[in-house]
Amino acid sequence: MNKFSKYNDIEAVILKADNDLVDIENRYQKSLTEENIPAELLVDIKDYLGNLKSALDYWANKYNLKYFPVCDNDKDFANKTTTIDFKIKNILSAYQPYNNNAWIKWFNILNNKSKHLTLVPQKRKESVETKVSNGSGGVSWNSGVRFGSGVRIMGVPIDPITQLPVSNNLVKTERTIWVNFIFDNTVSPLLPDNISVLPFLKECNIKIKEIINNLEKVN
Repeated sequence: MNKFSKYNDIEAVILKADNDLVDIENRYQKSLTEENIPAELLVDIKDYLGNLKSALDYWANKYNLKYFPVCDNDKDFANKTTTIDFKIKNILSAYQPYNNNAWIKWFNILNNKSKHLTLVPQKRKESVETKVSNGSGGVSWNSGVRFGSGVRIMGVPIDPITQLPVSNNLVKTERTIWVNFIFDNTVSPLLPDNISVLPFLKECNIKIKEIINNLEKVN
């Protein structure tokens, strides 16, 4: 099997991240179906991000840098990379936030705030959700509940085929479908409010492999 990196430590954490991503995606989809975010999924996501960050930091350590530099401006970048060869410096600069790479800034923030990391369910509301209300109260149920014929909720008959109240002007009916999870941006004012978790995890995987691949071509 071809190795991703010539460095064993980088190879190990990238391989671990790749395997974890497969498991995360499976559990992510299961969580959407069950409308529940298990604590274990959060732990896995934290570890996954941490392994990708380790891959970058392992590379940086080989050049006497404590951490992989992530800088908001070119002056800060120049100060943190004084010992780096100009060819490598050009590659690093191309992936900095000030060069239209906001993802790496968000990646860095999420790693630094990992102990506070939480996910927020993103919902799409249709005109029919399984919640029935009439202004003074409401009743809701999940997809696992099945009603037979003759059932009435808040005075309105339930259609056993659609599992929804029949057309009426007495109650309001809505259905909520979970379509995504986003990162809770309250951990930092620098995070946007719409980072979709799974696409972002995949983007980080691709970009970090790209960075390391380009760096290893010149050293």
